[in-house]
Amino acid sequence: MRRGCISLGNVNCDRCKQAVPYPERYLVVDEKDEKEVESGQAVRYCVKCAFEKGYAHYKKEKGDQVVTFLPEPEVGQG
Repeated sequence: MRRGCISLGNVNCDRCKQAVPYPERYLVVDEKDEKEVESGQAVRYCVKCAFEKGYAHYKKEKGDQVVTFLPEPEVGQG
């Protein structure tokens, strides 16, 4: 499962080890989606690493381009 979160200032990216400052966004992925994770664990990715892993993308919303962690809809689906 993917969960988009907002940092309270005490979160580090598990991939690049950089601190995610308050109030930046980050992604939490549990072991069902991530093969590198031990059972029962979750991984935290900063926005940059989430893009590099393919978990983040841009979408248009109300005329603005925003970052989303939701999976992209497949072609042909609404």
